[in-house]
Amino acid sequence: MKLTVLIICCCLSFGVSAQKDLLLLKHKTKSVQTWTSGSYILFQFSSKQWIEGIIKSIKNDSLLIDQIQVQQVGNQFGYPTLDTVHFGLLKLHINEVYALPQKNFHTNMLNNGTLFIMGSTAYVFLNIVNSLVKNDAILGSDNLPKLGIAVGGFVLGKVLQSTHKNIIQIGPKYTLSTIK
Repeated sequence: MKLTVLIICCCLSFGVSAQKDLLLLKHKTKSVQTWTSGSYILFQFSSKQWIEGIIKSIKNDSLLIDQIQVQQVGNQFGYPTLDTVHFGLLKLHINEVYALPQKNFHTNMLNNGTLFIMGSTAYVFLNIVNSLVKNDAILGSDNLPKLGIAVGGFVLGKVLQSTHKNIIQIGPKYTLSTIK
């Protein structure tokens, strides 16, 4: 009985293989995300071109990626369906990866300034329309502080928009490495 169990365990262990190479994104010393062969990856190439694909292999410091693009197109009945286009294989060094999209984009309207821009633009538009309808001076002494506050909100939104980043740039803070 013991010999049978030992033989079965030995036979099963021959089929088991260790995990292949691993691509690792680190923030200083903390692991943020990992990819293995067969994983989907989206990144910005050193030429600032966005590339998406499936990782075919990770060897030493190079990646072999099957480039794909998934698009939404209409089928013969007019309903939207997903279509995949293959562009071929791309071999690159991990140093050629310039940036990756953030996992959670933080695209709420308050953080990226869109709410401030939309709100102040709508307020200025309505203020000018109401001033014209009521035959009030648009740049009158009572209306000018209100427009100034709206312009300040617009400038604040633009500042938030320029400082808001939705990509992770590979550099001193974030590093990309392979693990064998």
